[in-house]
Amino acid sequence: MRVNAFSPLVVCETTIPGFRKTLIKYYQDHSFDSSTGLITGELNGKVLLHQDPKFAPFFKQVKIKIEEYMNLFSFDVSKCDLNFVKSWYTVCDPKFNVPPHHHSCSHISYVYYLNVENNDPLFFKFDNPNEWFGDAFSFCKERDGINSLIYRVQPLPETLLIFPGKITHYTSSTRGSNRMCIAGDVVLTLKEDVLNYESGLLPNQHWKQF
Repeated sequence: MRVNAFSPLVVCETTIPGFRKTLIKYYQDHSFDSSTGLITGELNGKVLLHQDPKFAPFFKQVKIKIEEYMNLFSFDVSKCDLNFVKSWYTVCDPKFNVPPHHHSCSHISYVYYLNVENNDPLFFKFDNPNEWFGDAFSFCKERDGINSLIYRVQPLPETLLIFPGKITHYTSSTRGSNRMCIAGDVVLTLKEDVLNYESGLLPNQHWKQF
């Protein structure tokens, strides 16, 4: 039997070496109290790492990697600007987890791992279009690439994961030490010379509040 698999989800896994120690040190300027369970800078109002000039060399590398990710789809990167709109630290000790969530304001999201154990994956969950009725695949005898509902990626330190912000993701509790990472969101806007498109966001200088 021939199987035609259409448009699989792509989560890009790559590395950015050379920044780990420096970024751990920079946390001192963007720290927050995570002992209450508010383990992300996003929940503590610390979402502007990309505005700190010290981080510029790192975010330039993240941009290069995101463009490589977009090129996988033969996307014409020259038509859009990549806008880093939010970025934050996540500091999670073993008693806390990141619950299922998605980045509703993001087109593309990323996570860069500073500290992570080898039993601390990031899980992705989405509706499987092959499922014939609700929970049908709970009857599957084994999991593979076409009947799975949850997928996992096991990152290492200095791993960068890039994925659509709308995809639900979360972590588990099978960890032995703190996880530290930098996460963030990118929004794509049309360049000034390509405003004659029905799709795509205009640059924010054309927006107006009343």
